[in-house]
Amino acid sequence: MLLAGESGTGKHVLAAAIHGWSRRCAQPFVAVPRIPLANGRHEGELFPYFDPPGKDAYAWLSAADGGTLFFEEVGDLSLAQQAKLVHFLDEPRFELGLEGGPVTIDARVIAATNRNLEADVRSGRLREDLFFRLSVVNITLPPLRVRTEDLATLSEHFLANLAARYPRGELHLTEEVRQVFVRYPWPGNVRELQSVLERVVVLSRGDTITIEDLPERLLASLAPTAGKHAASSTSLHELERHHIERVIKEAPTLEDAAIRLGIDPTTLWRKRKRYGLS
Repeated sequence: MLLAGESGTGKHVLAAAIHGWSRRCAQPFVAVPRIPLANGRHEGELFPYFDPPGKDAYAWLSAADGGTLFFEEVGDLSLAQQAKLVHFLDEPRFELGLEGGPVTIDARVIAATNRNLEADVRSGRLREDLFFRLSVVNITLPPLRVRTEDLATLSEHFLANLAARYPRGELHLTEEVRQVFVRYPWPGNVRELQSVLERVVVLSRGDTITIEDLPERLLASLAPTAGKHAASSTSLHELERHHIERVIKEAPTLEDAAIRLGIDPTTLWRKRKRYGLS
């Protein structure tokens, strides 16, 4: 199975969900980290076919036996690692040498990528046989900016988890915050949404998340621009102005206001001038 999509779209979350929905749900879900694979230092630990046998040599595979083995970025595997993965997909059986007889690992393999693997196949960067084996079932996760209808559900899910972690009471978003979320482009996708919500849960005081709790960069990125976008951005322009005005009134000094807004005093001075705030 292959999960494709931009970074942060939730491929790891979906892979874990697929595992949880399957008959293997009672068995391990093992995610193979992206960085160790990319540098090639752990080829022997992951694929032991041509390496000295030992208990640590097949740690990743044996840990996933009966469950699911998830590769966070299969596009980063070297050609040598790709060959070993194809070997495992074809014949998940290997000799342990001094440790005993042959061992067979029964694990579903789910791979994720933010790359165009078809282009990688054409360029020779990815083995064609590996691509075909993984893409029997291919799911593409769209970026968050084109599925804004999921924002409310995702926000509620993350808020509930974060409230339990910190701990906090039941948390809610105001309509102003929901408007900002819908119009913000979320370049970091679901991962960025989770990060923003964790920040506001940590720093907010009440049980309602308001626009004053949001990072300044969200509001700044939604400032009106010239031309055809100006009319559609008017309400966000007013939201930012209202937000800054309220913080200035509540803060004892302009320096404190800048700190609360997460900007430097010079930037605050420019915004006060732009919005005509005293």
